[in-house]
Amino acid sequence: MSLDDDLLADLDELGGDYDDDVDAMDVVAHSHSASGGNSNNEENTPLKSTSADIAALGEASNSGGIGEEHEALISRLASRSSDIRSIAEVCHGDELRHLLSNIQGSQAAPESFSQLIGRVEDSSDYQLVVQANEMSTRIAGEILVVHRFLLDHYKKRFPELETLVRNPTDYARAVRAIGSMADITKANLDGILPNATRMVVIVTGSTTAGRPLASEELQRVEGACNCLLELVDAKSKIVDFIESRMPLIAPNLTAVVGSSTAAKLI
Repeated sequence: MSLDDDLLADLDELGGDYDDDVDAMDVVAHSHSASGGNSNNEENTPLKSTSADIAALGEASNSGGIGEEHEALISRLASRSSDIRSIAEVCHGDELRHLLSNIQGSQAAPESFSQLIGRVEDSSDYQLVVQANEMSTRIAGEILVVHRFLLDHYKKRFPELETLVRNPTDYARAVRAIGSMADITKANLDGILPNATRMVVIVTGSTTAGRPLASEELQRVEGACNCLLELVDAKSKIVDFIESRMPLIAPNLTAVVGSSTAAKLI
């Protein structure tokens, strides 16, 4: 049986409910573009609209299709407030914590997964995978926004760092290590950046045009760092869970290409 036949067989077994779930997630990701415009008052943007924007950014990030229009949206969302708790609704909301708790509970009871009886779409694990997949997309979008928020607020201290460290996770870790140190050459970046990059950062930091951050500014930056790293960690846990449930969702495809690739295809 070919790879295409395996994939079709898995999708046929899932039935119409699977198609409905995928369609629903697609509607969430693209509903903003059909809304006909944005509110002039960004601070009062409804949560539903913001969630749609975040999901759309996540879809673009996962597909590697970040364009100028996405960059503009990222900047707009990141500048809505100087409070990271208002910017990062997924990170600071109860929905993500509740999902991670349910995932932990499911992983702690593997017998419920291995002894599945009946239709797969009726299982709690299947429903959890659907929720996890949607949340993973939203997290990907929010990481982009929190990263931009962090760039905007930390450039006062070390504006050159943005061009030296492109990866959001590495940037957040480097910022947390440097903070508002007066002498950046004393920052311990071991294990955070590759040796070559670390040396360039230290040399550039010694002549940076930035200034030390005030206490309030530093707290704002540290909050953004913590939020971004929490999102990255949560996304990793969610992806691991989805991959672990691929033998349930798509057994034929998983047998051919493996859990990781099957999760990306599904």
